[in-house]
Amino acid sequence: MLIRIKFAKEGTMKFIGHLDLIRNFQRVFKKAEFPIAYSEGFNPHPIMSIGAPLSVGITSEAEYLDVKIKEDIDIDYQIKNLDLHAPEGIKILNITVLPEKAKSAMALIDAAKYKITVNNITITEDMINNLMSKNNIIITKKNKKNVLKEIDIKPGIFNIALGEDGDLLLLIATGSRMNVKPEIVLDNLCKVNDIEYNKFDFKIHRQEIYYISDNKFLPLDKIL
Repeated sequence: MLIRIKFAKEGTMKFIGHLDLIRNFQRVFKKAEFPIAYSEGFNPHPIMSIGAPLSVGITSEAEYLDVKIKEDIDIDYQIKNLDLHAPEGIKILNITVLPEKAKSAMALIDAAKYKITVNNITITEDMINNLMSKNNIIITKKNKKNVLKEIDIKPGIFNIALGEDGDLLLLIATGSRMNVKPEIVLDNLCKVNDIEYNKFDFKIHRQEIYYISDNKFLPLDKIL
C-alpha cells in the first residue's frame, strides 16, 4: 500500500538538508513501530521519497512524503503516533492513501506557493510590474552535464503579488518539468529595481505544493 504523508517543517528543522530529513523520518518510523516496507536485496532500505525537497533555510506547512507500507493502518492513530515521535520542528498534518498506480509526488508536482516576509526593504506593486513587464527573465544555470545554459523563468512565474500585510505571495513552477526557485525570483525582482539582493531580507515559507489538472492547481493530498 502507498500512502502520502503531509508534514510541516519549521523552526530549527529548516536548517536540515534533504538527506538528514530522510534519516530523521527513518528514525521516526522505527520509534513509532510504523509498518514501512523495505526494498529487497543485500542492503534493504525503507521505500520512501520526498517530493520537491526544500532548500535549507526555508520553512513549510506543506511537505509531502510518499511511503510504501506493509499493511493497512488506522490513519487517525498513525497521524498522532508519528507526530508524537517526530523531532521538534516536524509536524505530521495528514496521511492520504494513494491509488495503486498513483504517480509519485516527485513526478506529479507542477507548482508551489510561497509567502515571503520582507525585512529592511519595501516591495511595491510598481516594482513587481517592473519585473513582470519584461518579455523574458533569463537566468544562467548548469545542466546535468555541468554545462552553462540560459533559461527563461518567466513562464514559470504563475503569479506574484503583494499580500495585505506587505508580504510577497509567489506561485511558481516546481518539479521535474520546470523548477523555479523563490530565491531566484527575489534576486531578479531586486536586480530589475536596482536593489542589492540580500537573502537575509527575505523569510521564505512554503504554503502548498500543487499538481495541475484541467487547468486547476490541486494540492498533492487531493486525489482525483
